[in-house]
Amino acid sequence: MGYTHIVKSIRHSISETDYRIKIAIPKEPAPEEGYPVFYILDGNAYGVLFESVVMLQAQRTEKTGVPLAVIVSIGYEQEEIYSPLRIYDFTPQSEVVNLPERPSGVPWPTSGGAEEFLEVLKKVKRMVRQEVEIDVRKQLVFGHSLGGLFLVQTLILEPELFTHYYICSPSLWWNQEQILQDALKITPVQSVIFIASEQQEKHKMFENAHSLYNHLKSLPMQSVEMFTSPDENHMSIIPASMCQALRFLMKNK
Repeated sequence: MGYTHIVKSIRHSISETDYRIKIAIPKEPAPEEGYPVFYILDGNAYGVLFESVVMLQAQRTEKTGVPLAVIVSIGYEQEEIYSPLRIYDFTPQSEVVNLPERPSGVPWPTSGGAEEFLEVLKKVKRMVRQEVEIDVRKQLVFGHSLGGLFLVQTLILEPELFTHYYICSPSLWWNQEQILQDALKITPVQSVIFIASEQQEKHKMFENAHSLYNHLKSLPMQSVEMFTSPDENHMSIIPASMCQALRFLMKNK
């Protein structure tokens, strides 16, 4: 087992930095229905992690429920794993933005580009379809922190864009819970949803994520699950939840 990698780029709308799109295609022959595709936001940070975990789990798909999949890492043409551009890409537009002071004291970068980033993801999806046969019934997207906030926005604006959502520690506190208020009005969607959050009080991370989960769980026929643990923090929740998330998401729909 292994991957063949194809690297593409897309110009960023407010920066001279390009998005770096790394498409990892399994070397094994594709199944008749095509490969599932996992789209990974913050690809500089998490792309390789997903490639490794999926490859390990796919060694025994009959036990883990996780098949070989195309891994599409959506990051930036730079070495740092978390670009300041992510704050623009993952956050909603608003006339007034009220944010807490950052621990570093550095001002917040420009925000409000989520709807533009949705269009970037549509371009990425078309790009992937040109490179490999995919299973359109299994198009998963992962986002952590502000990336998770963006996925909640996607559920509000264009839920059909992906079939499976892995929303990890979403920053629903952003701009005085602007997106959470709309998210609690979501009606049933066809997508399968997995939410993970640490049990820390900072920014009401767990409380907000659990509110979203409870709302989705109350909707008729909505397929949703949540993972939490008192032992995890904002970063460790990612590897701690991955196997359970992929197993739940891939066995549904």
